[in-house]
Amino acid sequence: MLKAGVIGCGFIAGRHEDFAMLETYSHAKAYRRNPAIERLALVDRSRAHAEALAVKANGNVFDTAEEMLVQFEPDVVSICTPDDDHARTLAALMMHPKAPRLIFCEKPVCRRHDELAQLCDLERRGRTRVIVNHTRRFDPAHQALKTLINGSSLGALIHGHIDYYGGWRHLGVHVVDLLQFLFSKPFEPHEVAYCCPSRYADDPTLHVLGTIGGAKLRMTGFPEKYFQILDISLLFERGQIRLTDFGQTIEVLRQTVNAAAERVLVRDAVASGRGLREPIVHAVALITRYLETGDGALLESYGLAEAGRTMETLWKGDALHAA
Repeated sequence: MLKAGVIGCGFIAGRHEDFAMLETYSHAKAYRRNPAIERLALVDRSRAHAEALAVKANGNVFDTAEEMLVQFEPDVVSICTPDDDHARTLAALMMHPKAPRLIFCEKPVCRRHDELAQLCDLERRGRTRVIVNHTRRFDPAHQALKTLINGSSLGALIHGHIDYYGGWRHLGVHVVDLLQFLFSKPFEPHEVAYCCPSRYADDPTLHVLGTIGGAKLRMTGFPEKYFQILDISLLFERGQIRLTDFGQTIEVLRQTVNAAAERVLVRDAVASGRGLREPIVHAVALITRYLETGDGALLESYGLAEAGRTMETLWKGDALHAA
């Protein structure tokens, strides 16, 4: 049986989640729901926070990551600390003599080029693999969209529009990573303009105009003081994909000819539906399969290489904004 650790016991770790409900969004609850995970360890700078989560998740509390690695020896560790701390914590875990076999890190995986280079080097030279929680990659509904786009039924992408909030890096990372996942091509920013501040002092929300595979894409920032939004509309030669409510609602519309001989769009009920059905549960299932089989190919779509390509796009946008 496998052992999992969680560093950082806030929202995404599960401290506020109702463990009595079946729906799952947090790391600790997803580990607890997976029968292959026998034991769970929890670490937080606030021992009270770790203990509060431990009561719900039936976990062991450790004061430091060092203590957890030495005394508990987890097979997998989730990093759920603040964004600025991800790369430092990752590097420390990977360099430890009792490094876990797999680290599951919240996004963004790092903030700078040198951090990414260090992490890639540590992974090449060490025994630990890293995957990043770009949640939509783990969601079967979004995976089905990728298959649909890569087929020929909708034709080529013509253009797309995205409304988002919450910082180019902090929330925009979801959009950029999803686009690059769906199309298997880089999103190239060309024009960047300031929209408004976000909750993150050095990460404003930006308006970004770019291309992916030659098709124009516009990301329009929205001030969070009104409300939070993440809506995506992609228009193809023979149809449209609409992702609303942060990707929880997916609509696929296909071109048809009506009685007036007009080409119009109609909803494809089979391809449409709900997205983001517990992607964290699917992520942990993937993790346990890897730990049980050692098949590195399982991790290719979720690892440092893909996360690095996403960060490179974000850094390009940063550079255009700074210019």
